Amino acid sequence: MDAPETTAIPPVEDSSSPATVVLEPPPAAAPEAGAQRFDFRHPVFLSSAEWRKLRMEVDEFVEATGAVLSTYLRLDLGMQLGKLHTLTFGEFTSSLPSPTHLTLFKTDPLRGISIIEIQSGIGQAIVDRLLGGPGKGSGTDRNLTEMEIALMDQFVRLVMDEWCQMWRKLQELRPEILGHENNAKFLQCASNDTLLLGLTLALRIGESEGQIQIVFPYVPLEPLINKLAQLGAPPATPPSMVAAPSAKWTQNLEKVPLTMQAFWPAMKVPTRALMSLRVGSMLDLKSEDAERLEVRLGKVVKFRGRLGTRDNKWAVQITEACKV
Repeated sequence: MDAPETTAIPPVEDSSSPATVVLEPPPAAAPEAGAQRFDFRHPVFLSSAEWRKLRMEVDEFVEATGAVLSTYLRLDLGMQLGKLHTLTFGEFTSSLPSPTHLTLFKTDPLRGISIIEIQSGIGQAIVDRLLGGPGKGSGTDRNLTEMEIALMDQFVRLVMDEWCQMWRKLQELRPEILGHENNAKFLQCASNDTLLLGLTLALRIGESEGQIQIVFPYVPLEPLINKLAQLGAPPATPPSMVAAPSAKWTQNLEKVPLTMQAFWPAMKVPTRALMSLRVGSMLDLKSEDAERLEVRLGKVVKFRGRLGTRDNKWAVQITEACKV
């Protein structure tokens, strides 16, 4: 068999140093321009502007919900947004402690089942406050009784109403409670790979602290989230012309009774005439005074009007709204 051909290496001119052969690795391929990492487990197709707008809306939701719950419980309540993220249903259920209080609900006409998870300790504190206590849990994790669950539903409905209120400018949503659970192992409302939008809220009631998690099916919400960024911001206004933000109205204040009183302007009466006043005495009023009736809320003049009658009853016709 013929020997294989070999290539002769030419001698090195400088014999004082031995010949060396350096093998360089091939150059690494340059990364493709514009390539970004993509998580196929959490496929969220939102731009940074859309996420930023969503975060702003959720911050307003948390602030409004905290105010409503504080009024409802008649106690200083602190609520802060801990995390806003996406996760799968399997990740959510595997992270839940046992026991815990789970409320399943839906928001028609959106598809899918949403869940509010309230930790056992803070749940007991809420129930204790609703029963007239200081808002303190028992210190031991346990399942809520049927009566406690009924009380907790009142708390949860307020949270759901504020969430639907957040989307009202885009779509009318109607919340409805579907059921309850105390162990995540028995939840079968979605597959493990279903993508969820999750909110983690830190809650403080008196001396009790805990955590609330709210998760929503992401796919039905995505069109609404996309529309948020399209609403656009109002045109810029000079700093001197920026009006103070108005307080957000809540339905819980609609039935709060307020006392309003109507007054005529102060009348000057001589001391002699004041001492001679008796039952049936007449005080002369100027005709223009009847047109300057003041309607007060507490000590603040809110409106001005004129005195008259309606349906055989005294009435005040509002003619001017006073700026406070």
